[in-house]
Amino acid sequence: MVNFLSQLAVSLAGFIATIVLTRTLGQSRYGTYVVVLSVLSWVSLAGEFGLPQAVKKRVSESGEGNYVLSGAIVQFGMYSFVAVCLLVAQPYLNDFMEVMATWVIIIMLAGRLAYGFVRTVLDGQHLVHVSSILSPVQWTSRSIVQVTLVLSGFGLAGAFAGYVVGTIVATIIGAYFITIPRTRPSRQEFSRLKEYAQFSWLGSIKGRTFLSMDTLILAVFVSHSLVAVYEIAWNLASLFATFGASISRTLFPEMSKISSAGGSENEISDLLEVSLAYSGLFIIPGMVGAALVGDVVLTIYGSGFDAGYYILLVLTFARLLYGYMGQFLNTINALDYPNLTFHINAAFAAVNIGLNVVLTWQFGWYGAAVATTVSAGLGLLLSYYYANKVISIDIPIKEISKQCLSAMIMAVAVFVGRALFGSSLSVIIFLVGIGAAIYFGSLLSISKEFRTTVKHNIPL
Repeated sequence: MVNFLSQLAVSLAGFIATIVLTRTLGQSRYGTYVVVLSVLSWVSLAGEFGLPQAVKKRVSESGEGNYVLSGAIVQFGMYSFVAVCLLVAQPYLNDFMEVMATWVIIIMLAGRLAYGFVRTVLDGQHLVHVSSILSPVQWTSRSIVQVTLVLSGFGLAGAFAGYVVGTIVATIIGAYFITIPRTRPSRQEFSRLKEYAQFSWLGSIKGRTFLSMDTLILAVFVSHSLVAVYEIAWNLASLFATFGASISRTLFPEMSKISSAGGSENEISDLLEVSLAYSGLFIIPGMVGAALVGDVVLTIYGSGFDAGYYILLVLTFARLLYGYMGQFLNTINALDYPNLTFHINAAFAAVNIGLNVVLTWQFGWYGAAVATTVSAGLGLLLSYYYANKVISIDIPIKEISKQCLSAMIMAVAVFVGRALFGSSLSVIIFLVGIGAAIYFGSLLSISKEFRTTVKHNIPL
């Protein structure tokens, strides 16, 4: 719950900042900002290369060892190598991004890797609630600086400066809560990190291809203005997936600890069933709501952004598939089968990259959205197949069906409300609130499991 509420705070801060950036910078310059962040995301993969997953797994286990310090040493070495490579490739990067931003990426990369490493260690030390709070801290400080500087006339430079400040503030706060073992790192610890990272690195690439491969390829085939619209649609779709991501992140260290301690397989199977039951809690009604009012909601970001309405629908469905896929992969990794997720991630990445290139080339941004969705569907099937090999899976079809039914009841009310009261932005915002109340009210009334879950988690 702490993680989810933190993500909501992140979404609110990011939502406000994005509106300011899109309206102040304009579609083209905001599109350039998005492209730079996409390049940064891919560069950060080279700076991590599976290390965060390995550190989180080894730290979360109940064994001995100083994986915090050994991981930090490896992380610093990898960053130094990538920074040198960026300097060598500077002319080509600047040409691709259409802005002189290579040095900016090197500085942002340092903050991003440090922030990510701190959060990874906190997750591994079963302090997910602490690492979760870092997200709103990072995004809020980042948004405040960005909005202040951009409105003051600093343009893209202000947006980049806000990013750096946000990561520095969150990293310093998070580092305070980390417990560092007093033992010296041994060769065995570096070896065990390598054993896991040699398979988990592809998981990072899989995640990044899903999150931003389409953006990078779009930058080749379409204008930065369309990239900006596409990114906004993607951000809204990702907002609905927040709860599922929170569940996945929270349960991983618990599953990992149970597995490493020789716990019952039934315990892990029960946790997987819970994660599947609630992964779609928000994104299922979100997808229905996007279909009903998404065209109006997109106008919040400025004129022209409503062109991304159909892209929003396709990408929201992609996020739904990817969310369920993530729960299966999360379980496989927690059970210490990184070799199985390696095969899944390899297939996902290959299909995603291949389809993105071909379909974007032929059909523009619709092709990019379809490529993302198809690869998510393939990943879901593969992750279910391999998860079923290592653990008993009981898919909570009844609970998911009740969420779909509640979303349909909500849809009827919102559709009638829009037909009666019109499509002004104020009306739509009101209908969104009413729709959410109807959805959760319906789910509470028809689902005993959901009522029980709410009762157990209300902090009273």
